[in-house]
Amino acid sequence: MDSEQARDLRNRGIAAAKAGQKDEARQLLQQSIRLEPNNEAAWLWLASVARDPRERLFCLQKLLEINPNNEAGVKAMQALNATTTGEVAVVSVERAPSADPFNAPIDQSAPGVPTPTPEKITAVQQQIEMIVREYIQPPAAPGVKWVKKNSRRAGEADVVYLRMQIAGGVLAFLVVLGIVGFIIIWNNPELRGIVFAPTHTPTFTPTYTPTSTPGVTPTPSPTPRVSPTPSPTIPPEIEAADPFVVPRPTALYPPVLDQFIVNSVGLINQGDIDIALPTLSAVRENTANTFDPNSYFYEALALAEAGDADRARRTMEEAEGRLPELNQERQSEYQPLIDAGFAAVYMALAQESIDTANPLGGSTVPGDAQDLLGLVQQRAQAAISGDARMPMPHLLLAQSYALNGDYGAAIRTLDQAQVNPELAADLNFVVERGKLYLADDDPEEAIYQAYVALYADPGIEDAHLLRINAALAEGEPGLAVLYIQTYLFYYPGSTLGWKLLGDARIAEGKPDLALAAYSQALTARDVTPFTIDALIARANLYTGQGLHQLAADDYTAALDVEPNSQIQALRMQAAYFDGDFSTVQRDAEELTGSGVLPDAEIQLFLARALVDGAGPDETDKFRDALTLLQNARNELPDTLRPTAAEYHARVQLELGSLGDAQAAIDEALAAGDTGTRHFLRGQILEARGDRAAALDEYNWVLTWGQVYAYPFYGDAQARVEDLTA
Repeated sequence: MDSEQARDLRNRGIAAAKAGQKDEARQLLQQSIRLEPNNEAAWLWLASVARDPRERLFCLQKLLEINPNNEAGVKAMQALNATTTGEVAVVSVERAPSADPFNAPIDQSAPGVPTPTPEKITAVQQQIEMIVREYIQPPAAPGVKWVKKNSRRAGEADVVYLRMQIAGGVLAFLVVLGIVGFIIIWNNPELRGIVFAPTHTPTFTPTYTPTSTPGVTPTPSPTPRVSPTPSPTIPPEIEAADPFVVPRPTALYPPVLDQFIVNSVGLINQGDIDIALPTLSAVRENTANTFDPNSYFYEALALAEAGDADRARRTMEEAEGRLPELNQERQSEYQPLIDAGFAAVYMALAQESIDTANPLGGSTVPGDAQDLLGLVQQRAQAAISGDARMPMPHLLLAQSYALNGDYGAAIRTLDQAQVNPELAADLNFVVERGKLYLADDDPEEAIYQAYVALYADPGIEDAHLLRINAALAEGEPGLAVLYIQTYLFYYPGSTLGWKLLGDARIAEGKPDLALAAYSQALTARDVTPFTIDALIARANLYTGQGLHQLAADDYTAALDVEPNSQIQALRMQAAYFDGDFSTVQRDAEELTGSGVLPDAEIQLFLARALVDGAGPDETDKFRDALTLLQNARNELPDTLRPTAAEYHARVQLELGSLGDAQAAIDEALAAGDTGTRHFLRGQILEARGDRAAALDEYNWVLTWGQVYAYPFYGDAQARVEDLTA
């Protein structure tokens, strides 16, 4: 057992030495030598991380005592003899037979520290005693003779006389002032009446006032009472943030010795996964002989974050396959980390399955995702049982419950995890709990959780976003604006922050400010997924304002960043209202069969574009439009059938089928009156020779044209004049 422990300590020390951590390597190698003193590799590696030449010389001597023919030790000793100067004396090593290390005399002095002789120590102690005696001996009293004072100080009486003179002058001035004042008052009747005559006492004049009616409750005051707003209660384990101290990053658990892995984890947290993955792969290959599950674990997390969950699962399977290479104690230590890695990979696979099953958004969990979530819970619970101090398994277990809609179980999981003192102040749990409350339609509690997290660390981005989304969900856009302004203070160039500010301004009913916020979001240099969201939000705002060309341009810019069928469908609609029928036809043909919109609706859009863009003599386009309308008619929802009937009537009118045209327009008018339908019906009736009925339809258009700005108002007026001529 000692041999296995010594070998494990030696391998860990060698790995630390290769990683440049000399202090850690020196400690591990010394522990290994205590268990196995005759190991040549341990002495050789300890010499490579020695503090000074004396310590390196000592290690090499021990190595050559064990094996005088050790080639690496002999070369190192020769190199040390060639370079060592000063106080460090090079001792030649005799090629003597190996001595027994347990019976050899032990040098009690530490390597690299000089030891004085006893004679020198005795001499120094005597000198110190003489210095101390001289220091503590009291000084000799000086020969000073004190004389008792028997008279006043010089000038003391003069000060007393000066004070008496000043007091006398002030008193004389006050007496003269009193006499002069009395004479003036006595000779002035008005002043004499004020000073000596009795004064009139004012009496209280009664006024009409409400009768006091004392009762159990006090009389209500018209002035509203302002009650202080209660501040949220902060849990005692949460410490307030110090604005003058930069928050320390959370230490990795389990601890990681390899600095390359630590740096890669920082890159993963920053989103630089493409940079972190090659480093993690190289670390795993370089430590192939000494199994370290940390490299497998973090490489699997990076792969899952990059969207390659299948490769991440293979990485964790390889790590679990190598686990038996360790002894039983090390297996028990690393098994929770392996279980946590599998739980993270299964969660990524489940999320991919859910996203695939809901291309248009939604929360439907398919069967295969349910199975994967079961594996997540199984592995996460196993990791918690093995080491409850790991935060990731608790978070993954709560997220698996949340995906199944059981938010109560998810919140209880986080509460139980924070009973552990080492996780009680973990802000990741606070933010995750707030997200669960928001998903469970409790935005007020979500805002409180965000407040607690920001109380401890005002720079947590997820906490800022949590309370912003909670305020918007609560219907408080003004509060959301204040939260967003705070968020932009910490993240001034955030595209997401400006996009959320635009959303809040839309909720406030301020489209001009929303447009400015969306435009500011698009000034960022880097293109992110939030850039697409900002482009779509601004395009939707343009559509609401009737600026269809600008909306189509924003949709096109979003498609240039990331091709997406949903965005293409929105551009098709904007292009139609802008009159860009060629874009409508191209988008409709590409979207057919994509599932973003029903094919019947796409055919209707294509037919409308053909009809609106066709000239009087382009009968081929009208025939193509008629075919599309006939194919889509039975598959359209009830809300779109009147529009299809209206365009069917236009096509039949252009093709000369007046009876079918009138039947189609009557069907459209039965669903609702519009100016275009009445004008079209008037054209059909006029073409059929029913002048009176056509005149009624045109008059209907002229009447409502006083209210609505019909673009065909002038044409209808000219037709009325022709029919009445």
